[in-house]
This record gives sequence, structure tokens and C-alpha cells, in this order.
Amino acid sequence: MKAVTALAIAIGMWGMSSGIAPGAAQVPIDIVTENYPPYEMQQAENGLRGFDYEVAVEAFTRMGYVPTIRFLPWKRALNEAETGTTAGILTCARNAERERFILFSDPISTYTDAFFKRRGHAGPDIREVSDVIGQPVASMAGYESLRDLRDIGAKPVEVPNTLNGLNMLLARRFDYLYGGRETTEYLIKKNGLSEEFDFIPLDQESFHFCFSKSYPGVEKLVEAFNDALAEMRRDGTYEAIHAKYR
Repeated sequence: MKAVTALAIAIGMWGMSSGIAPGAAQVPIDIVTENYPPYEMQQAENGLRGFDYEVAVEAFTRMGYVPTIRFLPWKRALNEAETGTTAGILTCARNAERERFILFSDPISTYTDAFFKRRGHAGPDIREVSDVIGQPVASMAGYESLRDLRDIGAKPVEVPNTLNGLNMLLARRFDYLYGGRETTEYLIKKNGLSEEFDFIPLDQESFHFCFSKSYPGVEKLVEAFNDALAEMRRDGTYEAIHAKYR
């Protein structure tokens, strides 16, 4: 009986600290993303949906929302955020173009920029992005990595997604695929291609929840999300979620 009473008190105290009244009805909220394991997974694998997926669901739940997460092609997800037909994108990297229509949360996770190449490919010594200028290189449609290649004067092949890019790299359509190390390595391992590729790591960057500037009340939504995310880091929930994926 004492344990039940203590639990009820704890729940009530958390509700007051998070600004959610006990027993308050939760509000639906629409979110878009793409299949980008191990961050977001359209189909659960061993009960897991991706660490960014789980962190975001927990944060919005603490805020008093019931999130509906729709998986879309990346360009369509960006378009929905730009037009305000969704609350935001789970998750994206920060760049100047997206700042026109996105408010970025505090960092939710990190990723490592990397070039992937066929094992044994003898090419130039790649130490930074500009070293691939003049080389056959590719990246994914709508990704910051594709924009970065174009900005430096490279002429990248645009591929629809990371797995297509890996298959085209293996087929020698180009010599380098530029993208996120974590997702690319996940797909390489899942598809039994671990002996086919090497990678060249570059910089580590942050992913954010990307709120649509056109969504009603978005400024307060970002503030509440950041508060929930900070609370999850303090109470160990954030680390517990990530530990399941190691």
C-alpha cells in the first residue's frame, strides 16, 4: 500500500513539474520521418524502432502529446515541414537552407560524415570533403551531404536512398558514397556487405528534431521539447534508450 501511494505521489509530482495536469487528455501531434536506421525504423527490429524515434516519442509523451509518426520519402518530408502540414521532422541536420522553414531543437543525437568506397579501391588520399572534387561521387537526394558536395563544386550523382547508393557503388557507378556513417554501416551489416566496403570518417555533427516554423504555437513547442529532452538526460531515460542499441 505504501509503495502504491508513493508511486501515485511521484506521478503527480512529475505531472506538475512537466506542466501536465494529472488526468489531462493527451493531444495528437503529427510527425514525419524517413526510414533511417538505427535512428528511425519503419519496421521494428527485435522490438526496436530506432533511438531517435524512441527519444522523441518519450519526449512528446511527457509533454502531453500522442505522436503519430509517418514514414515518407525524404524530399516529401521536407516539403511537409516547409508547408506546415506537420509539426516537424524526426530528425535532421542543421543547414542554412532549412533555417528558412525549420526551428531546430537542442541536439537529439549525433552522426558522423563519412565517405564509403569499395574495398581495395585505390584513389586519392581523402581527408576532407573537397578532396573528392573531380572524383566519381554520389550522395542521397535531399540530404545535406548532397548539398555540401554541390557547394564545393563536385558533380555528385543523386541517388534515391542509402541502400541504392551502396548497390550502385558496388556496381562501380561511382567510387565514393558520401553520407552518415552510422546508418550506412547499419545497412551494410544488415545486407551482408561488411566485406565489400571501407569508410573514411570525417566530422561528427548533431541531429535535431526539426519543427516547422509554420506550425501553430511552434515556439512554445520547441521550448517544451527541449525541457523534456533535458529531463530525460537528467533522469537516465535518454541513456537507457541508447544503451539498447549498442
